[in-house]
Amino acid sequence: MSAARRTQNGASANARRTSSKKKGSARASSRRTTPTKSKAVAARGPQRHTHRMTLAFLISLSIFLAAVWTLYPVLRLQYQQQREVASLEAQLEGIKERNTELAEQVDRLKTPEGVEEVARQNLGLVKDGEQSYVVTGKEDPARDPEAVNDKTRSSTEEQTPLWMKVLDALFGIR
Repeated sequence: MSAARRTQNGASANARRTSSKKKGSARASSRRTTPTKSKAVAARGPQRHTHRMTLAFLISLSIFLAAVWTLYPVLRLQYQQQREVASLEAQLEGIKERNTELAEQVDRLKTPEGVEEVARQNLGLVKDGEQSYVVTGKEDPARDPEAVNDKTRSSTEEQTPLWMKVLDALFGIR
């Protein structure tokens, strides 16, 4: 029996050796094919990476454009309202200054000297024994309301910062 076992063990050992050689040769052949496959995969890898990057970029771009498409009208309306509020506040300040000037003028006209000044300038009245002369020529630019309006318009345009001009162009204001 021991001989039979030896033959069986020997045969089984030989079979194991043969199968391990086959496995080894299969491993060797797989090692040989793996580099060729990996080269092919490696060659496709940059293409897949580029394709994925392009796809990710296009998806990101479409999300960004959808956000801009959705938010632009809201931002435009908000910016227009802010500009209108700023304009109305500036007008309110101008009106307050004008009211202050008019209140001072009223206070001055309530005095006898103020009444006399207005009578001389606007009505051309003189006291007894005085002579009135009318000089024609250039008018005083300080009294010309159109010149004052032109100055305030140009000064507000000059005071507008560049970023506001860009936003005005972007949102179509003026």
